[in-house]
Amino acid sequence: MVDIGSDLERVFHPRSVAVVGASASFGKWGQMIFSNIVAGKFPGRIFPVNPKETSLYGLKVYSRMQDIPEEIDLAIVTTPAATVPEVLAACGEKGVKGVVLITSGFGETDQAGKRLEREIVALCRAKRIRLIGPNTMGILSPHSSLFATGTHSRPRTGEVAFVSQSGNLGNQLIHWAESQNIGISLFAGSGNEAMISCVDYLRYLEGDPRSRLITLYLENIADGRAFLETALRVNRSKPIVVLKGGRTEAGMRAAASHTGSMGGRDAIFRAVCRQAGVALVNEPLELLDLSAGFSSLPLPKGNRVGIVTLGGGWGVVTADACNERGLQVPSLPDVMVAEIGRLLPDFWSRGNPVDLVGTRDLEVPLVAVESLLRWDGVDSVISLGIVGRVEMVRLLIQSTREVDPQAQPAVLDELEAMAGAYEVRYIQRIVELMERYEKPVLGVSLARSDKGVVRSVPGGRYSGVFYQSPESAVRTLASMAAYARLLER
Repeated sequence: MVDIGSDLERVFHPRSVAVVGASASFGKWGQMIFSNIVAGKFPGRIFPVNPKETSLYGLKVYSRMQDIPEEIDLAIVTTPAATVPEVLAACGEKGVKGVVLITSGFGETDQAGKRLEREIVALCRAKRIRLIGPNTMGILSPHSSLFATGTHSRPRTGEVAFVSQSGNLGNQLIHWAESQNIGISLFAGSGNEAMISCVDYLRYLEGDPRSRLITLYLENIADGRAFLETALRVNRSKPIVVLKGGRTEAGMRAAASHTGSMGGRDAIFRAVCRQAGVALVNEPLELLDLSAGFSSLPLPKGNRVGIVTLGGGWGVVTADACNERGLQVPSLPDVMVAEIGRLLPDFWSRGNPVDLVGTRDLEVPLVAVESLLRWDGVDSVISLGIVGRVEMVRLLIQSTREVDPQAQPAVLDELEAMAGAYEVRYIQRIVELMERYEKPVLGVSLARSDKGVVRSVPGGRYSGVFYQSPESAVRTLASMAAYARLLER
């Protein structure tokens, strides 16, 4: 087995980048990738290569790779397939460490394309070039401010690594991750995986200190045994979450047509993942849900859940979902019923879930959450409806402004500001409680918000996480609890 770790480090964290086929023609791959790198403020040296240009975005353009006067760590190639062997030969002559080959027209097409793919792989091996792709939409490395994809999403720096055999799906998920405030350590569109496979990425990420969680979108695994052995080892220190495409006959045909891969039987793949303890998801958004939870919260030490809800119905739905996914909702002891009950009307639920019966006392939710965290009878807490109330307050204030001529604008402004400030304080306090008790608190927002699922707190070791539905919170917590059990074993 060849160790590719040090070479991939230079690929994802280069000091210099050349873009072969860089262009100013709007919408061409050479323009999309090149403009993203420049606009993303990559701090290293950037060298556009195009024999038809002299200057692009204020940077000198070189006719050939060999004309660049400095060492090149990474080359991103966007030129047509027929030109690629010559370009790679030039990269080898220049001593380039890695190539991201955006170009399609290789193994995903026909026999001629497969032969050309084998040719370029042989060339790269001879020149000790690490080849990502071909047929990829690029890579991202937020820790190095390298944004080299066709879509211009720039997620915040974080600890979630994402490798995708589909560029389009990968870029969509990265865009969603950015909107949900999920921090990314790196993204690789692995494309056809002509040289570097998902197993190689796992081996690299195992030793990557920036990556705490590994998420994969896979359609095919060339070496199932190597994947099992590697995933089994890596998953002991870093959780792996997999979304598998090609689970049906129709999906397998579609995978073969766009990456040239032929997926194996889904039942066998799932058995391999279960053996390795890998978390399997069925939907792209579920991949994001788990990414938010694993990267932002402490792991639960067991499967017992305390539930705090602003209204009764949500508590019922959440308790059902917990039981259906192997999580326990234990009854409250009398001492806790008395402790929480001092702050609530006599008609509250007097049990778990803790129904706050729509209280407007802003301190009660935090008291209830901390009481549950302090109790050794639960390992985690799900809090429903506390965050998101500010959106409802804003709607109420808006209606009041429209219908009440006596309403004082300054008073309404102050009420809205108070509601927003309370939400900020609540999230800060939740993060402090998680750090004190080392138990996760998963929130469910009362209303949709443009602030994202993950709410970071300056200086906090963890972040607040607030899902849009109880099912998302429970599904994430169940996966985290399963991973914690795996570590115990």
